[in-house]
Amino acid sequence: MLGEVVMLEDLVYRESNACYSTSVLLVDHGVEARCEYAGIFERNGFTVVRWEDDLRFRIDWEGALKAGERLCVIVGRDDYVPYDLRQLMQVYEVSLGRMFPKLDVRTLREDESLDLDFLACAYERELVHTSGAKATREFIERQVNVRTTAERVCDGLESELVRAATAAGGYRDWIAVAELKARIDVTAARYGLDRSTNVWTDGAFRDFVKAKYGQLTMAMDDETPVLVSTAMEWMHSRSDRFAVIVMDGMSEFDWRVIRESFGGVAYEQSAAFAMVPTVTSLSRQSLLAGKFPRYLDKPWTTGREKNEFFSCVTGWGVDKERVAYLRGYDDELPWGCDYVAYVILDVDERVHGQYGGRAGMLKDMELLRDGGKLVDLVRRLLGAGMDVYITADHGNTPCVGRGRVTGTGVETETKGKRMYVANDLADVSALQDKYELIECPAAFLPLGLKYYVCPSGVSFDNPGEHVMSHGGMSIDEVVVPFISIRSESA
Repeated sequence: MLGEVVMLEDLVYRESNACYSTSVLLVDHGVEARCEYAGIFERNGFTVVRWEDDLRFRIDWEGALKAGERLCVIVGRDDYVPYDLRQLMQVYEVSLGRMFPKLDVRTLREDESLDLDFLACAYERELVHTSGAKATREFIERQVNVRTTAERVCDGLESELVRAATAAGGYRDWIAVAELKARIDVTAARYGLDRSTNVWTDGAFRDFVKAKYGQLTMAMDDETPVLVSTAMEWMHSRSDRFAVIVMDGMSEFDWRVIRESFGGVAYEQSAAFAMVPTVTSLSRQSLLAGKFPRYLDKPWTTGREKNEFFSCVTGWGVDKERVAYLRGYDDELPWGCDYVAYVILDVDERVHGQYGGRAGMLKDMELLRDGGKLVDLVRRLLGAGMDVYITADHGNTPCVGRGRVTGTGVETETKGKRMYVANDLADVSALQDKYELIECPAAFLPLGLKYYVCPSGVSFDNPGEHVMSHGGMSIDEVVVPFISIRSESA
């Protein structure tokens, strides 16, 4: 194992003897909720099946199991699996005590901030001679949560990122890439590591957007609305009463930090694609109006955003008195309200005042996390019987200025400096040469205009100025978190 980076999924795969088995039954003791490990089984040819009940499994999978197909069945520790099915599979108990027998399991369980990939990496690398609580805490402090381990974990994650970005074909693949990328970026920022993940993702993602973005209108998915413009209908089809919290400018990176305050709140995480180019007036209005940008009354200003939201909801036959559009965390839900949008500007304000790159964003997001305002709002809404959805209109990405450009062809309220919009007949060849502008898909956008964005890592800011920005079509800006929380989780 010398020189090899061992992650938690590697440990599960190895210890379960999956490489010597046709099918495996993984009895999960809460480990997957803290660190997903199913991906390695899929990459090794297994079909991952999550146990629902005996009858459903027999209908859907018993034939495949008996036929010798490679199945990885994941069940909870309290789920009952009949003996005749268990004996057809290699059974492995996925528990912290089983995987880390030399450490105090209670300490591992109680440390909710403990990254299990860090733990697996350090445990495999170091000689561990302890099982007491005090010694376990010392091991975590001195060997697990340290820069050396972070570097090794990032090495392993980056290898997987390159593989995933190279193989990505559809929107689901790119959602997985975005979440993996965010994990590396947060870890790198937290431990001061130099990692250039955009190099591995943005070129291939740009090609995907140019070729396939217009086809995403045909994608139907139970786990996510795919495009933010379809989010309203998606939420309405699943909830009779709901609140949508739009965290303006929140990227996967930002959510990964903020979500650390959500202990005890059960949520489902997926992602959606923002409108391209990723400017607020286009994407946030499209989200709340349930319309493509070309059908918005005023696509280049957010002045009619509230009206667009009300028009969308009342179009479902809902009385206007049951609808609310609020700004900030502290506005109380009006009595009798069944549909509400909260627009929160905290993240975007920090983006546009940010000159510390990802390290600066990390500190700002940790302050938002520690303030607890978002999770407090979520708990209030859940307590009021609302389903809650958290998402963003666009994300943000680190850039270096290449010089300012006057005028954008249209007047906009956006502070983003990565987009240039011109009349169909305008000659932008000089700007294209200077800034290496990329023409982006005009699908869903107002007609009669051409749309250009800066290449990855470039913005219309002062030459050499390091900023965080949006308006382009990098994966950081386009793929945004989409979080679902059911009211019964309160």
